Amino acid sequence: FKDHPDTRSFLKDRATADNHEHVRGAAIRALASNFKDHPDTRSFLKDRATADNHEHVRGAAIRALASNFPDNLDTCSFFKDRATADNHGYVQGAAIEALASNFQDDPDTRSILKDRATADNDRDVRRAAIQALAKHFRNQPELFEIYYNCTVNDPFEREQDYQTNPRRVALEIIIKQFPQHPQTLPLLRDKAANDPDEEVREFAQEKLAEFEK
Repeated sequence: FKDHPDTRSFLKDRATADNHEHVRGAAIRALASNFKDHPDTRSFLKDRATADNHEHVRGAAIRALASNFPDNLDTCSFFKDRATADNHGYVQGAAIEALASNFQDDPDTRSILKDRATADNDRDVRRAAIQALAKHFRNQPELFEIYYNCTVNDPFEREQDYQTNPRRVALEIIIKQFPQHPQTLPLLRDKAANDPDEEVREFAQEKLAEFEK
């Protein structure tokens, strides 16, 4: 019913007034994909990406902006802001990925990702930034130091089994993108023996065995 005169207003109403975050997020995605040419859609998405009280809805709005307005310079600036200013790691991570995937040639993008990978207080933001660097700036030698620093110094402490340790993510990137680097094998040996997270030790031990075959 895209062409029905009430559809767009109905979606906007559900995107703001429904009391369940999954409904609001679904309405945002439907609005963005079906009415991206309407003059107020982009501003509406930006409003939802900042004003909604649930992180999953704000993240959905950011992803909808990234998918439907990929080349908009105003959107680029907005992602930069959300990557640092939102108060939830999930939303910051969505903004980081949107910035890296859509604006990797922007002169600020890589420096923002490097800063978030090393300086952010949220483990999910640090992980998202590391993953975005590895995905969108593959095999760049100057990034080895970022990954190495994360593998050695990231302060992650496991609270729940499902959590992803940024040290493990960074170590995996080093193994995949820098297997011949002279520091890779010594780092792997150190992590296999000494990392305080059992999951990281087990991963390093498994990869070390493959290296030393």
